[in-house]
Amino acid sequence: MSDRQDTDFPIHWLRHTSPYINTHRDSTIVIWFNGELLDSAGFASFVHDLTLLSHLGVRLVLVHGMRPQIDVALAIEGIEARFGPPGSGATSQSGNRVRITDSQVLPALHTALGKIRCQIESAFSSGLPNTPMSGAQVTVAGGNFVVAKPYGIRDGIDYCHTGEVRKFRKSEVNQLLDSGMVVLLSPIGYSPTGELLNLHAEDVALQAAIDLNADKLVFLHKSVSQTPDTEAAMLREISATDSTFSVKSLPESLAPLESVIERSLHACQNGVQRCHIVSSEQDGALLKELFTRDGSGLLIDSGSYDTIREASNRDVAGIMQLIKPLIDDGILISRSEQDLERQLSEFIVAERDGTVIACASLTVYEYQAELGCLAVHPQFRHSGKAAELLQYLIRAARKSRCTELFALTTRSGDWFREQGFIPAELRQLPAVRNSLRDQTRSGSKLYTLDLT
Repeated sequence: MSDRQDTDFPIHWLRHTSPYINTHRDSTIVIWFNGELLDSAGFASFVHDLTLLSHLGVRLVLVHGMRPQIDVALAIEGIEARFGPPGSGATSQSGNRVRITDSQVLPALHTALGKIRCQIESAFSSGLPNTPMSGAQVTVAGGNFVVAKPYGIRDGIDYCHTGEVRKFRKSEVNQLLDSGMVVLLSPIGYSPTGELLNLHAEDVALQAAIDLNADKLVFLHKSVSQTPDTEAAMLREISATDSTFSVKSLPESLAPLESVIERSLHACQNGVQRCHIVSSEQDGALLKELFTRDGSGLLIDSGSYDTIREASNRDVAGIMQLIKPLIDDGILISRSEQDLERQLSEFIVAERDGTVIACASLTVYEYQAELGCLAVHPQFRHSGKAAELLQYLIRAARKSRCTELFALTTRSGDWFREQGFIPAELRQLPAVRNSLRDQTRSGSKLYTLDLT
């Protein structure tokens, strides 16, 4: 009986996690962890979990802290760490105090940074020893992706080489993520004049998640595991649209989480779908949070109640109601209800409160895919819903190993250009699709998007 249970357990686990594996594939997740985790016994297991996520197709951006490592480097040199007073406008995890990074601190910062990056890159180079994935290495990439500005003089205190995030070079990072690399961001940035600036790692993670339009932002925090169960239950999930919630009303024992909760709320209010605050001390907490229904930490969501999913038979009437005015205006090609039922497997819909508010189709022709029948309810045409459907179908096309997405349109050329499409000649259509051009509206123009 025991052997049977041991055999069945991974099957049961796999069945319950497979939907999450599918959901997270090709998603972008930004993960912040502090310097304490780097020095803990659980760091190796944490890297193994990250390696697994990478091999499951998750686009990972890692942001590390290094406060304790800088403090150690300063102590070795006999230099006292200096911070600004509480309430000086900064929000860090050390009692709202900002490090003063003067010329004495810079060498310690360089030392700590070099050791940390070597430690992380070395850990990822070892793969997953003593497992079937032994030798499954992950390539880690970094660079000067964060543009920063000096923190300046505040309340009469010169913070010297301490800075704030100004902007994030997302196109370069996206290229690395598209190539399958894990991107590692350090809490430093460079000013336009080349000055190195010491930044809050949490702010780097926040800006990266917003600019990359990340699906998730994850903060690993030791206080999650130290929170009493009754208080943790109060914070299993927070909606960024809940006007009744305030971090100032948190119990005293949850005060260490204020900073990351505030950042999570800000992220969700600026395009990030979900944020998670997960224990940095519990082995496997990250995987449990991402691949189980109940998770392991605190969830902050954007409050969006729209669902994008594959269409089903019950959506036919809603789709027809959505596209008929566009067919009548000559914007979409004519489709009968019977045509739609035959092509339903190619359609996705955006649903709100049981109502179809947007739809689109994806037809695959070997290594090319066609985006078609893109329609959004007039009430939601300026909500970015069309772009959300496009991103969903781009991921679907890539999963089908397509290298190009194309669309035919008579009136929406400017929108497709804004999404990265370029004009193309109709002769570039796939041969099968070209034979159906008599169904294409007269004067349609072709736009293509490179997916490689």
